[in-house]
Amino acid sequence: MKRILLPLLALALLTSCKDYDDFDFSGKVIDVELCTNIQDVGYAIELASPSDLGGDYLADDTIVHHNVVVVYGSDRRLKSNQHVSGKIYLDNNYSKATCSYHYSGRRVKDVQEACFTKLKVD
Repeated sequence: MKRILLPLLALALLTSCKDYDDFDFSGKVIDVELCTNIQDVGYAIELASPSDLGGDYLADDTIVHHNVVVVYGSDRRLKSNQHVSGKIYLDNNYSKATCSYHYSGRRVKDVQEACFTKLKVD
C-alpha cells in the first residue's frame, strides 16, 4: 500500500504547483537589489509597457522613478540603463518568501514584484 500511496502523494504535489499568467513587458533597468547574495538579485525596472503597472521607486540616482516593478530570476547579469523586454509574471510575495535582504525604503509607492519567464536585452 505504501508503494502506491507515496507516488500518488508526489504526483499530487507536482500538480498542485502554482500556475501563473505571464505577460509581455519592456523597460529600463534602474537599480539592483540583493536578494540572498550577489548572484541572486532583483532588478528594479522602469516599465515602458505595460504603462499601467508598477509604482514609485527611489533609486540610487536619488530620482523617484514611476511605473517600477522589481523582477527576480534573471538568467544573466543586468546593468543600470539597459533596455530589457520579454515576459514576467507578478509574485508580490517573492522577496518576503525568498530574500534575506529587503529594500522597503526604496519602494515609495505600490512597487510590485515579479519573476522573469523570458528575458531579452535590447
